Amino acid sequence: MVSGDRNLRPGHLVHLLIDLDEGGDTMSLTGSVRRSRNGNGSVALAISFPILSADQEDAIHDAVLRTLLRREARAAQLPLLVFEPHRRVREEIESEIRSFGFPASGVDSLTDAVRALEGDEAEYAGLVIHSASHDARSMEVVEFLTTSEDLRTIILPEPNGGLDPRIQRLAKLPQVRVPRIWSRSELRRALSN
Repeated sequence: MVSGDRNLRPGHLVHLLIDLDEGGDTMSLTGSVRRSRNGNGSVALAISFPILSADQEDAIHDAVLRTLLRREARAAQLPLLVFEPHRRVREEIESEIRSFGFPASGVDSLTDAVRALEGDEAEYAGLVIHSASHDARSMEVVEFLTTSEDLRTIILPEPNGGLDPRIQRLAKLPQVRVPRIWSRSELRRALSN
């Protein structure tokens, strides 16, 4: 399964470049879409490749496994940064994240969030925001960091589930999760994906 933002139907031909390792080795493959599924603002595609050697299959499986292991190792050690101006809400979000076994650190201002994410002192596994999504200036910075740095971002929605157009655009990115509602189970699902 491949995630993306293109709405392709079964039968469409696709060309993929797959990074096999950090050393820059890539594999170029042409395949066809077998299944597609829309969900949560992104598209999941099942792609079949008509001609793959056993070595190519092994290389793809190894690359996927290495990527997943690196992601899990980084996420297990690095805290999530919670950017939330309201102290009580920030503490509640941090508490929920910690209850799932993830480390979390919080900031209440845009300046502190940028300093934390771009500083050399600490690294973060991702960013979690809620009320900051109502501030245009904050969202410009979040959008920049999320897209340019490929930053894993979770945007917690309002109780009515409404999303402004900027968040809807961000929700289409594979590194962004926007739960349907802000609940404990939806937050856990967003953290686990």
